[in-house]
Amino acid sequence: MTSDLWAALPAAVRDKVDELLAEGRSVQAVFAVRSSGVEPRPGLRACQDLVAERGAALGARPDPAA
Repeated sequence: MTSDLWAALPAAVRDKVDELLAEGRSVQAVFAVRSSGVEPRPGLRACQDLVAERGAALGARPDPAA
């Protein structure tokens, strides 16, 4: 399911999410996904799951504020 959401995101948003995760900013990455303009707007949990999966794929360290 989250891979469908990842595929639905504009390329610029996917790049931004990867950039934010590389900086350890997972909360901002969730916000980027949630405010991406994808319709219907993804729920918070779906965004969190996507960011967690993407972070794991990238080997990003988790944001302690998340």
